[in-house]
Amino acid sequence: MAYNNKTALIKWIAILTMTIDHIGYYPFPSLLFLRVIGRIAFPCFLYTTVKGVRETRDFRKYLLRLVLTGVISMPITAQTGNVFNILFTLALFALSIKDYRFILPAIFLVQFTEYGLYGLLMGWTIYVLSEKHVAAGIALFLLVNALQFPSLQALAAVALIPMLLPVNFQIRPLPKWAGYAYYPIHQVILMLIARLM
Repeated sequence: MAYNNKTALIKWIAILTMTIDHIGYYPFPSLLFLRVIGRIAFPCFLYTTVKGVRETRDFRKYLLRLVLTGVISMPITAQTGNVFNILFTLALFALSIKDYRFILPAIFLVQFTEYGLYGLLMGWTIYVLSEKHVAAGIALFLLVNALQFPSLQALAAVALIPMLLPVNFQIRPLPKWAGYAYYPIHQVILMLIARLM
C-alpha cells in the first residue's frame, strides 16, 4: 500500500503524539500536558485508516492486521481498562466505510471498544472531510468534538491542521508492520519504566 506524503506525515504525527500520550499515562501521570498533546493521535489514526481502506490492495489482510494487533495488545491494554482497544475501533470503522452494510453492526459493536460511539462518529467525520466534502467534514468534526467539551478529547480538533494543509516535501513512510508492532511494544516498555520508577 503506497501512502502519499500527507498520509505518511499524519501517520508519523499519530505515532509521535500517541507515544507522548502514553508517556503521560504510564510513567508521568501528573504531567497533564502530555495527555493534552496525545489527543491529536486518535484523529490522525482515523485519517490513516480512511486512506488505508481506500489504497490497500487486499482489504481482508488490512483488516486482519488491525484485528490481530488488537488481539495481541489485549493483555496490555486490559490493564488500563480497555480490553477491546483502539485497534478494534479502527477495524470496525474500516468495515463501516468499506461496506455500508456494516454500519449498523459497527454501531452496536463499537460500544464495547475504546472510544466507543464517539470514535466511530469521529471516523466518519474524517471520512467525509477527506473523501467527500471538506467543509462538511470540518463542520461535523468540530460538532462531534464540541460534544466532548469540557473533556480533553475536545482538543482533538487540533488534528485538523495537518489534514488540511498541503504537504510539499518528501516523507519517508513508516514500514507497514512497524506501526502495528510499535503499538504493543512501546506500551510494554513504558509500563516497565513506570513500575521501576
